[in-house]
Amino acid sequence: MDPFSKKMLDELVQMQQHTGRILRSMSLSRMMPMDTGGWQPAVDIYEAEDSIFVYAELAGVIADSLQVTVDGQQLRVSGVRQLPDHASIACIHQLEIELGGFQRTVSLPSAVEVEGVESSYVNGILVVVLPKRVRRGKVTIRITPGE
Repeated sequence: MDPFSKKMLDELVQMQQHTGRILRSMSLSRMMPMDTGGWQPAVDIYEAEDSIFVYAELAGVIADSLQVTVDGQQLRVSGVRQLPDHASIACIHQLEIELGGFQRTVSLPSAVEVEGVESSYVNGILVVVLPKRVRRGKVTIRITPGE
């Protein structure tokens, strides 16, 4: 591939990545308030051969408030984000950080073994590793004629 074509292809790939980020940040589920009135953290889901990895962007969330629940093929993360009080504030010029309680439920791409789920919360990112449920081999069922 000539250098110009390679450069054009690289530019298109970067544009596609940026467009994807913009669309994800504008997703309807994140823009619409939930029944609880909470905010919606960004979540990425990756799948490996034997596990599913869920990353949630939770900067400023109180670690002790985090709850992770796995039920069937869904993962629910909830918690609270609060900023420190500033008693001396006289005027607010910009507010963009969403505060208070949140709850985010995502569908998982496959069934998981709930006993082996692990999670960690470091630098504002919650990582949940869910081992996939092992599929059993093929089973042949014999059909007997009815009477």
